[in-house]
Amino acid sequence: MPDENAASLVPIPPPADGAEIPSPTRTTETSAAADAVGGPEPIGPGPGASALGFATSAVPPARSGSVVAEPDPRAKAEARPDNAGATGTTGVADAAETAGGAADRAGTGAQAGGGERLVVRLDDAAARDVSLVGAKAANLAVAAGAGLPVIPGFVVTTVATDPDRPGGIPATRGGGTLYERWRELTHDGELPLAVRSSSVAEDSASSSYAGQFLSVLHVTGWEAFTEAVGKVVASAAEVAGPAAEVAGSAAGPMPIAVLVQPMAQARVGGVMFGLDPLTGNAKRVLVSMTDGLPELIVSGQVTGTTMLLARHGRLTSVEGTVPAAVHAHQRRQLARLARRTAKVFGAPQDMEWLIEPDGTLRLLQSRPITAAVPVAHGRVFGPGPVAETFPEPLSHLELELWLPPLEDGIREALRISGAAGGRALRRRFVIDVQGRVAVDLEALGVIKSKHWYSVLDPRPGARRLRAAWRLGRLRAAFPAIVADLAEEIDADLHAVPDLAALTDSQLNLLLYNAGVTLRGTHAHEVLAGFFLDARASATTGAAVALAAVSHARDDGLSDAEIVARHPEALALVAPSIGAPAPLPPTPAYVRAPSGRGDDPVAVAREAMRLRARWLHEITARAALELGRRLVRHGQLHHPADVRHLSLDQLQEMTVSHAIAAAALPGTASGARPAGGSASLPARFRLSADGQVVADRRGSGTTQGVSPGRARGLVTHDAAGAAGRVLVVNSLDPGLAAALPDLAALVSVSVTGSPLSHLAILARENGIPAVIGVADATTTFADGDEVLVDGSTGEVTRIDTNTDADMDYGENRGGGDGGGKAGDRGGDRG
Repeated sequence: MPDENAASLVPIPPPADGAEIPSPTRTTETSAAADAVGGPEPIGPGPGASALGFATSAVPPARSGSVVAEPDPRAKAEARPDNAGATGTTGVADAAETAGGAADRAGTGAQAGGGERLVVRLDDAAARDVSLVGAKAANLAVAAGAGLPVIPGFVVTTVATDPDRPGGIPATRGGGTLYERWRELTHDGELPLAVRSSSVAEDSASSSYAGQFLSVLHVTGWEAFTEAVGKVVASAAEVAGPAAEVAGSAAGPMPIAVLVQPMAQARVGGVMFGLDPLTGNAKRVLVSMTDGLPELIVSGQVTGTTMLLARHGRLTSVEGTVPAAVHAHQRRQLARLARRTAKVFGAPQDMEWLIEPDGTLRLLQSRPITAAVPVAHGRVFGPGPVAETFPEPLSHLELELWLPPLEDGIREALRISGAAGGRALRRRFVIDVQGRVAVDLEALGVIKSKHWYSVLDPRPGARRLRAAWRLGRLRAAFPAIVADLAEEIDADLHAVPDLAALTDSQLNLLLYNAGVTLRGTHAHEVLAGFFLDARASATTGAAVALAAVSHARDDGLSDAEIVARHPEALALVAPSIGAPAPLPPTPAYVRAPSGRGDDPVAVAREAMRLRARWLHEITARAALELGRRLVRHGQLHHPADVRHLSLDQLQEMTVSHAIAAAALPGTASGARPAGGSASLPARFRLSADGQVVADRRGSGTTQGVSPGRARGLVTHDAAGAAGRVLVVNSLDPGLAAALPDLAALVSVSVTGSPLSHLAILARENGIPAVIGVADATTTFADGDEVLVDGSTGEVTRIDTNTDADMDYGENRGGGDGGGKAGDRGGDRG
């Protein structure tokens, strides 16, 4: 063990009475629990104690279109091979142009054989020219040429619909190519048609403009057909701005063609994405479908059924009822269509499709997926294990002070336990996303690895066996090791003088040494988590804090006085640099936990958690003191602005005193800015450019963390939650004060495991708790009556018009608070 001087956070002689954060004081009512959290009396260092000790050194206008049908010169066009464009890589419209865009150069564009192309079939090579037929039709022409199941049809081209073209008059029955094509396609008017827009601006790689142009369905008869074509052309005048720019026209409507096909009969229709848009996984296909035509899905008239398919059609998940017409064979067909369109156009596509009554699958539309979907691989991160400690985004300085010790502590715990080794120990275990902290969930055992080689490769199993052997030897001595470490930390904290009496260099040294100590504290905390069963019982620092704060308020103490006398109260507020957060409101009387029956390792874990919080606090106060001095030198506007500095900047400024206040943004009050970054998904990966991509496997998975059942009215406000079911986005320490009076607790995010403070407190008080309930804050409104089952993880809305005869007041959970919670069970019904 290091000697006394080396162990000190600030290696100077401390004054007799100058402790800014005293060691925990004990009252008669809280002594038993406080002793439990503080650990047993030291019995000598155990194995590994010195490896994780303290620092021994210091380092610092709308125009209407016309329909034209004049004699088609029927000029012969040089057609490209059917497989042209199969290797395009720039999106659907660009791929179509790659496959057929040379039509102009081959004599098949707007001018061919000296005549204008007014109407072209989809199987004509000219139909691949985006400028002539629009992107939608060009894409279908490319798809048809590649053998995809496209319904035959023709296109009224942009030349025919050009409002500036002389002689633009509707065709008549007396002749003309348009009339001839209409007769062919409708069998002399017997079949209804679908008349759709095909603008040069839509279905491009940058924008789809889906739904902005008109489509007319079930068109029967020549007059109705010409009227429908005119309406579709006129709709182009209503889409201005960016679409016109894409088309190359700064004013007026962009060029538009009209795609004409027979109306198909559909048993099932829908939309299909050639990848999973939630994760960017190109090995998954997302399908939304409904009985009938896909327009019901596209227009939003129905929600339909959503399926996630594997690459070859295996059903991986489904939301809703799968139509009877879609069985395994159809799923394989859909997946194959997705693969083929991706191959033809060079990228996964957004497709409309239908299945005809005879089972034939048809492709109605294919376009790029214009939304930027990041593809993410690698480790799965999540905020859960650290959400109680860091529930809000951290500032720049807070991140530099508190994240490296956490990272190093996790790495050291993994090394000592044997759970990871070699290259695995060199990866990142802790990250921040705009200040929000997340950790590697697999490294901490929150999720299990599902690598394909786990069954074949003996090394992961051998590693697990070695880790179990190491942990087995260490577990017995672990409580004593932690007791020694806790005693050292308490002594060091008690020895810290009044921070105002320290020099700038001593304050910077304190920041460094506290970080080294914090690393060892985190390592022991993580090791304890490896030892524990998920439902191990222990008195928490939050429970001790809740009782201490309640009793101190009865004595009339202020928050500052409470923290000075009972530093365990800091367990109820998150660490931050700046004005101290107020302690949360507490019930009039809170019974102090006895600590009887606590698991010694669980007690050790709580002891390390509490010491980590104290170390956060001492560094936050030291940084704020430096901020006050920088304000006096005119280098900052407000002491709390120190949060925006890096550690290097802070050290340089305190040494040189030469950086002007204008160099940093100031805040009038020093308070944290309003708003902040969006909360993180419970499980996510990072894309190559650092974007957060939610891990689908972790979505919608609920977990009961405190058993029992309770029925009550929903509230989202912790201040008025007594006797109600509190629904929150995440579990944070401030909820501890409201917890004893709740009927139940429901969290959206999986912020915390069954080992979290709030989960343990919920079990102690017999409060059912469920985490990971997706969209709970929007699904359950204030005043809704719900049934919460903390054993199964189910949260069910109760229909108040029915008499739900349910036994929800029993089996409320264990712990010393169980009886009290059980007594209130009937009232909560």
